[in-house]
Amino acid sequence: MNDHYKYAGKTLTPGIAVELIQELFAGQAVQKQEMISNVDEVHLERGGLPSRAQFQHPVTLALSKMKQAGLVENLRRGTWFILPVELSLSEEPISTLGGFTEWTKKFAPGDYVFRGVPNHEYGIEASAYRRPAEEDRSFQKFLQINRDLIEEAKLRGYDEKNGRTLNDLEILAELQHFGAATCLIDFTYNALVALWFACQVDSKGPKDSDGKVSTVYNQSSEFKEIKSDLLTRKINEFLQDNDEPQLYHWKPRQQNNRIIAQQSIFLFGHYKFDAYAECIILQNSKESILTELEQVAGITEMMLFPDFDGFARLRGEGKKYMQLGASEYLELAEKQGKNHEYEKVIDSCNRALDQDQDQDLDYAKVYYIRGLAQHHLEQYQLAIIDFEQSIEKNEDYYEVYYYRAEAYYQDDRFSEAREDLQKALLLAREVDDEEFADRIEKLLDEINSRTAGGSKDE
Repeated sequence: MNDHYKYAGKTLTPGIAVELIQELFAGQAVQKQEMISNVDEVHLERGGLPSRAQFQHPVTLALSKMKQAGLVENLRRGTWFILPVELSLSEEPISTLGGFTEWTKKFAPGDYVFRGVPNHEYGIEASAYRRPAEEDRSFQKFLQINRDLIEEAKLRGYDEKNGRTLNDLEILAELQHFGAATCLIDFTYNALVALWFACQVDSKGPKDSDGKVSTVYNQSSEFKEIKSDLLTRKINEFLQDNDEPQLYHWKPRQQNNRIIAQQSIFLFGHYKFDAYAECIILQNSKESILTELEQVAGITEMMLFPDFDGFARLRGEGKKYMQLGASEYLELAEKQGKNHEYEKVIDSCNRALDQDQDQDLDYAKVYYIRGLAQHHLEQYQLAIIDFEQSIEKNEDYYEVYYYRAEAYYQDDRFSEAREDLQKALLLAREVDDEEFADRIEKLLDEINSRTAGGSKDE
């Protein structure tokens, strides 16, 4: 073993192959098969480990990288000229969001897709392939699992949605959304989304595992985009057991909220894919990176899973209990008010106000909504107190003046009611809310009519 070889003990990857190709063949025209033999031999002699690739040797992917970067020329079929310019795509482990974004700058937007996993030992494999015991895995078993899944879904009527019969791929996409193991492999166009998944705790293996983000160049000739003309094909037409299988990328036309939020795309055509490039996310940095992702990009579990299934998983047994935030309680109170659930409105507003000071919370609105609920419950004295609190926070809520005037009116405090209505009328007209201004004038007329002969309040 060569103690000075930085890739000793590491599996041969396309990034390592790039460096070895440049070291061994810079300035030369070389047959690809010769490169493969020499790269394998040198890497193993220096203490490296053989490639795990199933159907694409790392040298093949390395040449694709180098061609895109303008560092090789394909002179003729199988023969390449290696320009004497260095390119390194092997990576040091990443511990910050900044380090990760620097890594992503190597990849042209839209030409690459990303996948994050919580354990760096995981390859890019379809979940249906991993479903049988390891000793029972094969391509034929993989194909049979997907065919059986589709047929059983049809048998149970799960191939009908919104009055339309789903095709094979659409059935698999629906099933995968709800947790079924299929041939479809989730990727994303957004590298930061992949990073979020790489920073999760591995639920199936060691909790202290490093994560990994892999990228695949899906614009190569190996990939075909799924368009409407291909959607009618049966699944066995897509899954072929070849040495160089046709691969596919697909964005379903019927996109659910989760696919949109995660900027998802499916890759399929084989049970295993080789990464174009990979980076390791250090386990002891996962939590801090997740914090950065939320602060800088707003990427959270709630954002990535904006559906009923996501709502439920956020509230599972293993999830930390987190009560709603103050602004969320305010939003809830508004919805309860529309449903005339006034006791619940008061409770939600109390919960919003009980939390620590929240600079994003509209306190004037909280007091207004709670006061309005108390007004509807004929708790006029309490309503007046809340309306006063609301006006202290924001003097421009003409609705608050109006409803406080109503509360004063119910309490026979006519001069105070009249004063509030005059203020409300002025503010409503400033914003051209003539409909509300008419409402204010009607109450003013009613008060003036009632007090025309004088009263104890005058």
